[in-house]
Amino acid sequence: MNSPSLLFGAGLLLSCFRVYAAPGGELPPDSLHRSYTLNEIVVTATRADAPEAAVPSNVSTISRATLEAKPGSLLAAGLAGIPGVSFRTYGSGASLQTVSIRGMSPDQSLVLLDGQRYNSYQNGLVDFGLLSSSNVDRIEVVRGGYSALYGSDAMGGVINIITRRPPEGFTAGASTSIGSNSLTANELSIGASTGSLGIRAMLRREQGRGDYAFLFNDGRTTTELTRTGEDFNVLTADARVEFDPAPPVKSFVSYSFTDADRGSPGVVTDVSSQGRARLGDRMGTLRGGIDWMMDDRLTLSVKASGQYSYETYTDPGVLIHGEIENSYYMNRVFAFTPEAHFTLSPGFGGNAGLELARAGIESNDINPATRIQRSFFVTTRHVITLPWLIPHEMILYPSIRYDSFSDVTGDVSPRLGLNLGVLESPLLRLRASYGRSFRAPVFNDLYWKTGGNPSLRPERATAFDAGLVAELPLAGTLRIDASYFVIDASDRIVWIPGPGGLWSPVNITAVRSRGVETEAVWTGFSGALTLTVNSTWSDVRKTSADYPGDPTQGKHLIYTPGQTAFLSAICSLGGADLVLQHSWVSYRYTTEFNDRYLPGYRVTSAAIRYWVPLGSFKAWVKGEVNNIFNTSYQVIALYPMPLREFRATLGVEL
Repeated sequence: MNSPSLLFGAGLLLSCFRVYAAPGGELPPDSLHRSYTLNEIVVTATRADAPEAAVPSNVSTISRATLEAKPGSLLAAGLAGIPGVSFRTYGSGASLQTVSIRGMSPDQSLVLLDGQRYNSYQNGLVDFGLLSSSNVDRIEVVRGGYSALYGSDAMGGVINIITRRPPEGFTAGASTSIGSNSLTANELSIGASTGSLGIRAMLRREQGRGDYAFLFNDGRTTTELTRTGEDFNVLTADARVEFDPAPPVKSFVSYSFTDADRGSPGVVTDVSSQGRARLGDRMGTLRGGIDWMMDDRLTLSVKASGQYSYETYTDPGVLIHGEIENSYYMNRVFAFTPEAHFTLSPGFGGNAGLELARAGIESNDINPATRIQRSFFVTTRHVITLPWLIPHEMILYPSIRYDSFSDVTGDVSPRLGLNLGVLESPLLRLRASYGRSFRAPVFNDLYWKTGGNPSLRPERATAFDAGLVAELPLAGTLRIDASYFVIDASDRIVWIPGPGGLWSPVNITAVRSRGVETEAVWTGFSGALTLTVNSTWSDVRKTSADYPGDPTQGKHLIYTPGQTAFLSAICSLGGADLVLQHSWVSYRYTTEFNDRYLPGYRVTSAAIRYWVPLGSFKAWVKGEVNNIFNTSYQVIALYPMPLREFRATLGVEL
């Protein structure tokens, strides 16, 4: 029996052999929460609501208050400093930004919007350069393989973006921003709730020339240049309606729309580099859901979503068969997820459901294609109390999921998680997980007109992680998090040249990612001051040979830093919030042979926001400085990042 089958068998056995400590086979009603004092945060990205300290993997949560206080208006800025999370950024403003978790590629990290898949079926990516933090209530980042819960792409981890809900009563707000490089941003929002009906809507436009200063070095001299062709104009709109006709039934409908026009000037190779490529993105997403609480033990839910996107790429500097490159990609996705959440006793519960999806694409670069997905998943939670013993509590999380696709091979993804309560005060809990994950080939891989390979298999991976979380009283509260992880990926899809110089993707590469994540967070002065320091050490290498004597075997993957570190201080005093943060990233190789690299860099940023009460209104002003010390650096080779930038925002709320 192979290890995944053994893992699933153990999970089923545990499902049938439940242990309860209290008479009658039941735990006291508060037993699931009595020892979880850590942050008192309940996370949902594990498909079942659970206290942050009780889940089997690393979880980082970012609240709306933190997002609003930090520098930057994009979600990528809000995610800065999360252990194990890095971004591949191609410039400033609304430039393309993709996320990587635990050294996995950006298309191996799953992004959810309110628990529903957001990654593109075309390329597997999410462009964080288009995602504003304005309509976000919080973000949950779960690190580790989670295909057992969410299917394809969750090899490195899951980022769940939870949007804002209608407020109680009536609220309205407006803000305007100005900044470096002719940046302007304006936003309006309104929300109201009355009885069983709640509404919230937001409209935001952000634009700028993107003509930032940077330093260019040709190997002999360093010259300050101005980036050209990186202007942007992004309009986003969000609306959500919640209707609760009766206490057992809750429903919502939401719509998100993005319309973006961006310059994409490409690489800078000399002082005269002036790319003229442009990106166009228009996307609408309609989501809805109903929750029906049958009784205290069973809740049924149905979620559905439809997404339409139309993307264009134009480059006057590239001619294909004598014509300017002008590509378009039209994607349509519909998904339907019925799910049951059950609690058979205080110590045993879980959820099971189906995920049905249909995705299609039309493009002048990709052959027309349609994918039908049918999936089934089940995950359970078992709480075993061990009075007067160490550990005093054991929580088991067996999960399994089956995914079937109409155009590629399906997969079975089992997973087993463990959380042990060692001490209650001071709090000390241990956790570990092991499971299989996968990534299905995307439309680009399968159906690209000049080289697509319809015979590709899914990428597969096994992931293990183990760690601890502790909370100590130390003139306030000190939280310590530490984890070790290993991810072994096989059948990785790589594009290689074939006969006639035609590039085509094949399943040939194996990769191992391993590392250690540590974080310490101290909160004192009744929550007025929070200090954070974390670091990630990782080693991500190609472990296979594409051909006999392959010199890239054993080499580091490109753009995966060996170490990152992050420090931040958040201080709330009176009506002011002050944020100071500093990040450091080590060198990254830029070639598969590891013979070239980008040097490490350090970037410091700060923001201060001050609230002023004005009767029934509240006004606030926020100032930001990014890259305070004028660091010259690149995240991606030949894509210079801006030097020091400023932004000022004035807002009012009712």
